[in-house]
Amino acid sequence: MAAWGAGASPAEAAAEVTRPSSRLGNTLLSDHPPLWYPPNVDLLLHPPDEARPHRRNRRGKLSTVGHAAAFRAFARAANRVGVRFMVVGGTFRDVAVRASSTRDIDIVLVDRKELPEDAMHAAGFERIPASPHAWRFTRRGTEVELQVAALASSRSLAGPFSIAFKEAVPRKIEGCEVPTPRIEDFVILKLVAAHCDMLRRNRDLADIQSTLFAYPELSASTLSIPSLRARLRDLYGIKDTALRRLTALLRQVPRP
Repeated sequence: MAAWGAGASPAEAAAEVTRPSSRLGNTLLSDHPPLWYPPNVDLLLHPPDEARPHRRNRRGKLSTVGHAAAFRAFARAANRVGVRFMVVGGTFRDVAVRASSTRDIDIVLVDRKELPEDAMHAAGFERIPASPHAWRFTRRGTEVELQVAALASSRSLAGPFSIAFKEAVPRKIEGCEVPTPRIEDFVILKLVAAHCDMLRRNRDLADIQSTLFAYPELSASTLSIPSLRARLRDLYGIKDTALRRLTALLRQVPRP
């Protein structure tokens, strides 16, 4: 295949790329700067998204295979022995933001450093070697990991997870009513994580973007930049340089 098409100069080819295509519709690169290659050569053409893709399940059903049984087993065991926890991470995103699979079940453990081993074994979980805060649940050949993502306190507001837990709201997940962060606190926890971990930053900012698009009705109120900035300052106690950096990072996230 010729590099520029049949006798086309680089300038002509670039102009052709930005021209609407009757076969592919009027969206083909028409809003992008001219490119050096001709149309229809090595182009990845994504199909248009649905108006509301990956809509969350309002009944709290988990998307990942095996997670439903593992979550129910853990939540019931925790309730029996009085273990306090909060659902976070991809598990919360799945039921509250957008339906999507996630690698493991993420929880914040409250007022204790470890899950009780006897109760976890009775519920069908086994501790994962070399991972003190990870447990494996196996059912019908499917393995699911439960991760203690963070520790928090109900008595002290010394950290962001403790603050989010104090503000937590109940949500039904797989038939079990469990504490979950407010949607604005989920955004804040993701923002703090993005600021602290460069390797995970893009994923955390993508979760923030998904949240903003899932709740457009809150974009001018609870999830607005001024509102989130005020919550960071007044509730989470983040001020001065740290507050400016987090606000700048939040401004990078596209909004609906």
